[in-house]
Amino acid sequence: MTTDDAYSFPRIRRASIPDDAWLVVRGLASIEPETSIRQAELFRRRFASWGRYGLSAFYARSDDEVLDLGEDRLDAFETLFTYRVVDVVEAGFEIVPTYRSPHVTITFYNDLAEGIARLMAVDHRIVTNPAYRQEEP
Repeated sequence: MTTDDAYSFPRIRRASIPDDAWLVVRGLASIEPETSIRQAELFRRRFASWGRYGLSAFYARSDDEVLDLGEDRLDAFETLFTYRVVDVVEAGFEIVPTYRSPHVTITFYNDLAEGIARLMAVDHRIVTNPAYRQEEP
């Protein structure tokens, strides 16, 4: 791997996602897919050599951890989407441990619009984030 290649791939942690992590949490400003489409496009452009679309998320092991993530990492989002890890994987996505724990990236190779639609169709729970802090204009 050359120095240029090092910037073409996200930082993947050596430690895997814990076996007891059963939720993947995403913060979304709305349930419209445009935000996810933009994020996935930016990810693929930034890490073009990896050849995947990617969506930022976090793993959690309990509902309390979901609330902690809402307060610590996702306070800019009024809505949190929680997916069971097994459901995301069964829908054909890979969950890659990236950056600092508990961050993960949900990745897929296929058509962008189809991939986002497939993720939106995965069974999920919508949680109102009690720690949501609306940014002042």
